[in-house]
Amino acid sequence: MNKLIVIFLISVLILGQACKQAYHPEIDEAEKLLVVEGLLTDESNTITVRLSNTTPFQDQEISPEYGATVFVNDDAGQTYNLKEKSHGVYEDSTFQSVYGRIYTLVIKTRKNKYYRSSPQILFPKSELEPVKSIVTAQTLQTTLNGKLILKTLMGLQFSTILKTDSISSPNFRFSNTVLIEYTENIGDPSLPAEESGFFYAWKKYKPNEFFNLNNTRLNDLEENNQNLAFCPVDSKYFNIIHEDLMGGYPPVTVGEIDRQIYYYGITIKKYHLNADVYEYYRAINDQLGARNRIFDPVSFQVRGNITCDNDPEVPVLGIFEVSSTSLRTYSFSYILSDRTLNYKEIEPTDIENIAENGKFRIGKFPSFWIYDH
Repeated sequence: MNKLIVIFLISVLILGQACKQAYHPEIDEAEKLLVVEGLLTDESNTITVRLSNTTPFQDQEISPEYGATVFVNDDAGQTYNLKEKSHGVYEDSTFQSVYGRIYTLVIKTRKNKYYRSSPQILFPKSELEPVKSIVTAQTLQTTLNGKLILKTLMGLQFSTILKTDSISSPNFRFSNTVLIEYTENIGDPSLPAEESGFFYAWKKYKPNEFFNLNNTRLNDLEENNQNLAFCPVDSKYFNIIHEDLMGGYPPVTVGEIDRQIYYYGITIKKYHLNADVYEYYRAINDQLGARNRIFDPVSFQVRGNITCDNDPEVPVLGIFEVSSTSLRTYSFSYILSDRTLNYKEIEPTDIENIAENGKFRIGKFPSFWIYDH
């Protein structure tokens, strides 16, 4: 009996293969969805909103939503009309923040579709608590001869103790931006004089891969530890290979080699968020941290705080964030043999808004330079 069953199954498989035909289903191109990136904070008098549209997976170019009418209303009757500075980028530079005021973003596209954000309150500033650091090691992904490798590096782990007992709506996110300062010798006689010689140079680095949010389940605690970032103190990790010993920076002896000190600065910002924006970032983190299981969330399932007035069922991606901010800046340098380094708080500097990289000829310091002669 079992033998007959086996023969029957084999026959079915053979017939199935003989009848197989190529099937080319017709797939409709997905409808373009509006993507909104809006930010209003108390640190700037500029409101910025970026509008774009979703594109097919194989299309790597951004599709800006141009020609839209964009404005922000507040609950006191003030309207801020945003002008299109470039394709899809809208700004207003007359904004004056007022704590406790409620702001709403309104968008009208050139196809007469109306979109509106949920009302967003500008909460009072929540000061960033002092930031501490410890020297530790982490295994990170880096490159060697163009190949990705894992390497264990020494660096600083930054954290702070949050105090939320007296704060209403304690929903926070944290951003961290590191500035690496070094000297660079470009001794190339074939280059113009202004491009050759010794330079003060810098690079920027953002340690966090995900949105760094506080754990709201710990809000009832009088204080709780918040990890902020890990920063490798290793010039080669940042692809800085110029180690030219010269005047201006004091050298440090590492073994028997005189090595130029690289100076680092980190600016840590604390954003006081509305609850719906916090939940949006949390959902994005859940998506980025998913492990490719069959029911893991995907990007279009993460909805922001924007809806379409014409059809509330139409998905809209992105958010309009209204937040108050505070920041602290710290400087540090090469880790010494006793696992210590010079770490101190310095004048607040918004490293986030500095160019990604650059250089100044020796003798002239950039205005934001951390190491002060």
